[in-house]
Amino acid sequence: MDKKLLWVWLSIHFKEGTNLYKKLYDAFGSIEAIYDSDDADINSVPWLFSTFKKKLLDKNLNNAKAIIEWCEKYDVDIITPDDENYPKALLEIDDYPAVLYCYGKLPDFENNLCITVVGKRDMSVYGKENAFNLGYGLTKGGAVVISGMAKGIDCTAQKGALFAGGTTVAVLGCGINVVYPKENFELMVKIMRVGAVITEYPPYSPPNAYNFPKRNRIMSALSNATVVVEAGKNSGSLITANMAKRQNKLVFAYPSSVNHFFSEGNNDLIFEDIAKLVTSPIDILEHFLDKFSLDLKASKEKPVIKNVIRDKEVDFLPKGFWANDRKPGKISKPSKNKKEKRIKAKETNIEPVINIDLTQLSNDEKIVYTAFKDEEKISMDILIDLCPSLDLGALSSTLMTLELKGFISCLPGGFYIKK
Repeated sequence: MDKKLLWVWLSIHFKEGTNLYKKLYDAFGSIEAIYDSDDADINSVPWLFSTFKKKLLDKNLNNAKAIIEWCEKYDVDIITPDDENYPKALLEIDDYPAVLYCYGKLPDFENNLCITVVGKRDMSVYGKENAFNLGYGLTKGGAVVISGMAKGIDCTAQKGALFAGGTTVAVLGCGINVVYPKENFELMVKIMRVGAVITEYPPYSPPNAYNFPKRNRIMSALSNATVVVEAGKNSGSLITANMAKRQNKLVFAYPSSVNHFFSEGNNDLIFEDIAKLVTSPIDILEHFLDKFSLDLKASKEKPVIKNVIRDKEVDFLPKGFWANDRKPGKISKPSKNKKEKRIKAKETNIEPVINIDLTQLSNDEKIVYTAFKDEEKISMDILIDLCPSLDLGALSSTLMTLELKGFISCLPGGFYIKK
């Protein structure tokens, strides 16, 4: 049986950011053995909770097949631990992703210096300048910049890398066809063309807040070092820095004024000897001259900033790729005819006719779909109450399948609506 199919099956049964995949693989020896396991096999694993056992006994592959068909349609690569191009650095962490969805071309992580750059979303002018110059200088010097494409320091460093004519890797905390934040749409398209966008979350997965701390372990693991440009006292960037430290990776931080609250976290990292103090790209590159061929002279070049990352040809992906089948962040208005029909139906107290063949849906899909009312957006919290027979994992998986089949859409903010 296709290993990719089985890895996708396993990944949608369990939450991301868990060491369960590694433990199961070590216990059973292969993804095929995990899928083929029966009651006796599963009960022989003492650390498996009953809820995990129940999920492993669910051999339904329909959701996994739907995801693979969607990825094949839109040229999204599915990379699993059994693949040769799965980054070896990820296999060195216990909580490696079961699946990576990738659009673009991944760099050679083993033979290129890769640096993760992180920092605050609400950056200062000082942080913005340092982030852009860092991304630019690292790239000119021969390094690959990795970040999360988040607002602020992350995307600014990646813009610097692209402005230098290099490549960059964006690690998302949502589905591969979901742009977050929405203002980074053009940046994401540019990265897809010259670099790579990757995520462990299936298509259409919303950018839930709890996804991002999990996402950070991938960024730090893929790189040789992590640089914190600007971080507050309780910034999420500190999570990435500490993850990198636990993964035995180097951590660097830009210093800040003791009176500057924007970067209190940076000074703490340096004071606690978690991070090495740096003030320029060269300070970082010099640590790796014995391992990689780097150009310190080129890294000293200062960017002449004009209009950064203005890519007007943003619709190079076919219709249907982006979540909601529209440009991210823009809720399309109904056409005049559709709007008139809805008004007329409302005035005459007649509901518009929707031709939905429910025979296409599984029992779980019918339960979820019938919970929706026309033109009413529903959050995950409400759906949990409306579908008590489904646990959170089953509900999330079912919502994703309904999106892939075109029955519902995911809206910004984690809401869903019937099409």
